[in-house]
Amino acid sequence: MSLKLFILSPHFDDAAYGLTLHISGFIKSKLPLTIINCFTVTKWTAIPVNNKNITTISLLRAKEDAAYNTLFNLAIRFINLNMLDAPLRNGYIFQFKPFEPNESELVEELENKLRDTIEMDESILLCPLGIGNHIDHAICREAVIKLYGKMKVLFYEDLPYAARITYDDIKNHIKELELRLNVKFRNNIYGWQNCTIDKELAIRQYKSQMNDDICREIIGHMHQLSGERLWGEAEILNQLKEKMLC
Repeated sequence: MSLKLFILSPHFDDAAYGLTLHISGFIKSKLPLTIINCFTVTKWTAIPVNNKNITTISLLRAKEDAAYNTLFNLAIRFINLNMLDAPLRNGYIFQFKPFEPNESELVEELENKLRDTIEMDESILLCPLGIGNHIDHAICREAVIKLYGKMKVLFYEDLPYAARITYDDIKNHIKELELRLNVKFRNNIYGWQNCTIDKELAIRQYKSQMNDDICREIIGHMHQLSGERLWGEAEILNQLKEKMLC
């Protein structure tokens, strides 16, 4: 059976920050890859940008995604769900309280979109862990939790947030998720030594979101691990490893 891979990326840049080495390996291994960008209607930038309206910034960030894809010879398929970015909804970015009603509706909407998009028997979905409490990441994770057991799922570390906490903090985050799902996770680090992609060059394609400090955090996390780390059930991790060439 051929294996199809899907990455759930809350925003245009999250998959690149957390999974560029993996993405390089997926493409080298000729595994069909689709990135599902969720909250793509936005005017958020991390650096000052002229003419900061929704249409202009949404288009700019989509162009940055396209520039990233050129590094992989356009081998990545993108699906943009055109959901409203957090600052345009309730006026905040980080979650410190239960979901508001409109956020619970977004969880259900995303769950249904994933059911319609992913061929569950033939696919693995890579989902952000939700480290850092960004509300959009939390919505993504919650939608996937509702589908857990109906599809194969692995979780990746949200960056730069995972670089700002200790390994024990990450492990506590994993333990809470294991309890919710009633499963046991292990992790696997996909090393950078065998990959040809320059991750810093890749993530700097997201120019409206990137500064030297953020870049330093993401690349520092990669060097600390000597790669990128996925979490999930052993059987699913092994299935993915068997399909990858490096």
